[in-house]
Amino acid sequence: MVRSHNRVRPDSVQLVLEHTLSIMKATTEGQLIERTLAVACEVTGAAVAAAIDPDGTQWTHGDHNLAGRLVDARRQTQGSRLGGITTAFTKAGLPSAITMSFGDTLLVVASTEPARFGSEAGSLLALVVAHAQASRDRLREMAQLSRRANSDPLTGLRHYRPFEERLCASSPGHTAVIAVDVDDFKKINDKYGHQAGDDALVALVDALRGALRGDDLLYRIGGDEFAVVVDVNGPREVATIARRMLEAARRVGQTISVGAALCVPGETGRETLLRADKALYDAKRAGRDTARLAA
Repeated sequence: MVRSHNRVRPDSVQLVLEHTLSIMKATTEGQLIERTLAVACEVTGAAVAAAIDPDGTQWTHGDHNLAGRLVDARRQTQGSRLGGITTAFTKAGLPSAITMSFGDTLLVVASTEPARFGSEAGSLLALVVAHAQASRDRLREMAQLSRRANSDPLTGLRHYRPFEERLCASSPGHTAVIAVDVDDFKKINDKYGHQAGDDALVALVDALRGALRGDDLLYRIGGDEFAVVVDVNGPREVATIARRMLEAARRVGQTISVGAALCVPGETGRETLLRADKALYDAKRAGRDTARLAA
């Protein structure tokens, strides 16, 4: 196993920088790892490379058969000492190999040629991994900022922009907007405090999510106001979903009022929401803990 820490030549560093530009332009983590493996092979002269996560997720680059042998050899040597790992790679027909940590991911480059890697290979690979790690940190930070911008921090539900985008994709005769308001929620905050109110909202959201189908999304569009945008086969299916939501709320000691509207031809998603909201207030006036479907 080679791990070189020798000083590398300036021209070698330039080679790494030229190739790692493609890593820095990656827009997803999967794409970043794939490009990192390709660059790792290029700058070290390896025949094959693999990246293996602790959960077993893996990416490979190079000859398919060699990649399979590389991954199998690494799996067989989890927790082994250096000598055991070297022996396993040699038995797999990969007598030259370099392993390096890439965060929680293990990166391995290997070759079928004995002593394939020169004294600079380990240092060049370390430079590649350093660039890849910086790019991965940037992608994760951007993803976190995006989640914060598009999601409610208390419940984790999407709000605002994702909700508007979903409304814009409404299809007449198929898309329904269901507006939900928690009955007498202010009384919980006034009587028990805001922490109790937050806990009640989280429990309610979990219950409502469980009442929805797998692809249906619940959005938080106000303090105690929620909405669901779903594709349905008609009013009867809308009524069934609304009923399930009422029952789910009751099971956690809450009641909700629900208003629903089915998108009609010539109507925008925002206009459908306004009709659902009107139906919601009809449900409130009817005594709460009930649902109304807009005409």
